[in-house]
Parts: sequence; C-alpha cells; structure tokens
Amino acid sequence: MYRRIILKSFKIRRKQIALAVIAVIMGASLISALAGVYLNIEEKVGKELSSYGANIIVKPKDDGIQLEIGGVNYGSNKQQNYLREDELYKIKKIFWKYNILGFSPSLNTVVKAGPKNESIVLTGTWFEKELEIPDETFKTTKAGVKTVSSWWTVDGKWINDEDNKPEAILGAAAAKQLKNKVGDVIRIRYNGKSIDLKVVGILHTGGEEENQIFTNLSIVQDLMGLKGKISEIKVSAAITPEDEFAKRDITKMTKEEYDRWYCTPYISSIALQIEEVITGSDAQPIEQIASAQGNFLKKIKLMMMLITLVAVAASALGVMTAMTTSILERRKEIGIIKAIGAQTSQTLALFMTEISAIGIIGGVIGYGAGIGLAQLIGNAVFNSRIVVNVIVFPLTIIIAIGITLIGCLIPIRNALKIDPVIVLRGE
Repeated sequence: MYRRIILKSFKIRRKQIALAVIAVIMGASLISALAGVYLNIEEKVGKELSSYGANIIVKPKDDGIQLEIGGVNYGSNKQQNYLREDELYKIKKIFWKYNILGFSPSLNTVVKAGPKNESIVLTGTWFEKELEIPDETFKTTKAGVKTVSSWWTVDGKWINDEDNKPEAILGAAAAKQLKNKVGDVIRIRYNGKSIDLKVVGILHTGGEEENQIFTNLSIVQDLMGLKGKISEIKVSAAITPEDEFAKRDITKMTKEEYDRWYCTPYISSIALQIEEVITGSDAQPIEQIASAQGNFLKKIKLMMMLITLVAVAASALGVMTAMTTSILERRKEIGIIKAIGAQTSQTLALFMTEISAIGIIGGVIGYGAGIGLAQLIGNAVFNSRIVVNVIVFPLTIIIAIGITLIGCLIPIRNALKIDPVIVLRGE
C-alpha cells in the first residue's frame, strides 16, 4: 500500500518532486565536488606552494661554533662536518616519501673571481638531476634547484647535470659586480687552485642567490677536495598544518600517540624521518615557509567548509519550498489517511519514505555531477585530475538525505498537525 501511495504521489506531483530532487542534486553535486577536492587539497595545494621554495633545511650536526653569513659557512674544511651525497636518494624512501616534492643538495664556499680577485660565494648544486631510487615502485625521481625553486628564472640556459661541463650561472648582482655576461669565461680561484667556467646564464631570484655563482656540484667538490660531500639539503614537502597535538613533546608521548604523530605528515615528523635516513644530519623546518603553508591550507579548508554549509542551507530551502507546496496540495489526502485510522507514526513513515527516495535519487545524480565538477576544478585550478575517494559516494548520499530531512522538517510538522475533521469539512 505504501508503495502504491508513494508512486501515485510521485506521478501526480511530478513538478514539486522534480523541484525537490533538483534542489538536492544542486547541493549534492557541490558537496561531492568539494569533498573530492577537499580530500586532495593537501597534495594539490602542497605542490602549488612548493613554488615558495623549500620548507625544510638539512645540515650536518655539529657541536662546534660555526660562523655562517648568507647561508655560507666560514669555518675551515677540517672543522666543518658534511653530509654524504650518496645518501640523498634515501629522502625518497622515508614513510612520507610521496610528500617529498623536491630536494636540492649544495656545497658552497667563498672564492676569488674575475681579474680583480673579488670575493664571492660559489655554490655547487644539482639543477635537475634524475636520481635512481633502488627497491621502490618508482625507479627514478628528479631533484635539484628546479624542483624546489621553480620561480627562479635564467637569462640564457640552465646547466645540464649530466654533462659536467665547466659552466656557471651567475646571479644578476654577481654578474653586475664582475661585469660578466652570457658567453664570457670567468676564472675562479680557491686555495691555490683555479678553474675557468663559461657563463651560460644569468640568474634572477629576488633573493641572496643573485649574489652567488652556481655550477655543478661535482666541480665544487673537486675544487674543495670534498668528493661526495655536501653542506646542506633543501627539501620541499607537502605537509599537514600543525595543530596542538603536533606541538607536543614527542618524548612524553605514549606509543600510540607517537605512532599517530609519526604517521601524520606534520613538518616536524617529516624532518625527523629525514634525520633517520641521512647520517649525521639535523633537519629543521623553515618556520616562515612552513607556517605560511599551514595557515594557507587552514584558510582554504575553512572556506570550503563554509561553501559546503551554504550549499546545504540553499538546497534545504529549495526542498522546503517544494515540499511545503506539496503538503498544501495534499491536505485532503492526509486528512483522509488520518480519518481511516492511520496513526501519526504511519503517516510519518509515509513521508519519510518519500523523503528518503528524493534524497537518494538526488544524491546519486548529484554525486555523478559533482565528480565531473571536481575534475573541472582540478584541471582548471591545479592542472591535474582529482583522485576520487571511495568515501565520497556514501558521504554524498547521507548528506543528500540529510538535506531533504532538514528541508522537510517544517512541512512534515505542519502535515502531522492537520485535523482530518476540519479538512473533510472543506475548511
């Protein structure tokens, strides 16, 4: 009987039911789209924020006092500790390896350059090197300054890491100081050694890098007699904003709490995992970058939640409008149902069945539309696909039914108050 009544109701009140379903579809599609994007937001936004540069810096542990100016250590080679170049691949083997967006090793020192023997910082690094990763599903990864400092621009060309030619890229300020341009050859002198480097590019960064000379890492290692050594690693990682739990002292955590902290991509837990694989290293977050990334992610997530709430409210209002009209038209029908002995619970069950059907139909269609919308957002904003999580479908259906219930609360309450005697009199 319920089935017959519901099918009859849907057939007679096609317009009102269609309006209610459309309202649910609109809300459900936006919710499923935002849910899909929300579950991908840390990875997608993390990659976008990588353009701000590294958010973790890894240096050797050293108990001695070191004089460091402008990122260059002025201690002697004998006193200073170094990291091992052959361990760099291990950064892509930590628990949160897929969150490592890029990393760049460097070895720098102060040299004499040009005909006037002017003091200047020489930095050896990788520019865009393909690094082999043993025993991983991904066999190689790209590393170098282009993976952590994508905003750097070069007039001329980048140095090829594989060629190992004696080439250099001069920072814009260094080029002006030394009066060099692309195509010139500049002589570098260090501790009685000298090497001629051909200038292949002029670097623009807007930072202290414009005062330096960049070349292949191996060239600086040979010049300093530090084969296979590096002085620091800059790492760009996709992170979860740190909350109060992340700021707790890990030495005072229980095993369960520590596992939870370790298995969450907080910047502090990623830094610790890097320390675990790089011998004698000290990995520290670059606070201003990490804080900016964390705050930005929080604001994006908050904005998405607010939009979702507005979508739910708007859909619920649409459902309420359609169902209120439907209830007004069905006053006589409800009066007759009550007059023939239907209890309040039975009348309520009838409406709840209709509402659930509207919610499920709207939710299923809205989910499909929302997934398409999510892909449009992914391609337009992040230039990549949104990976749809399986939880989005049941979540969308539950919220769609919830929207319908919220929108029908007032109409149903009014329907249950209808007095069959008054209705049957025609009043």
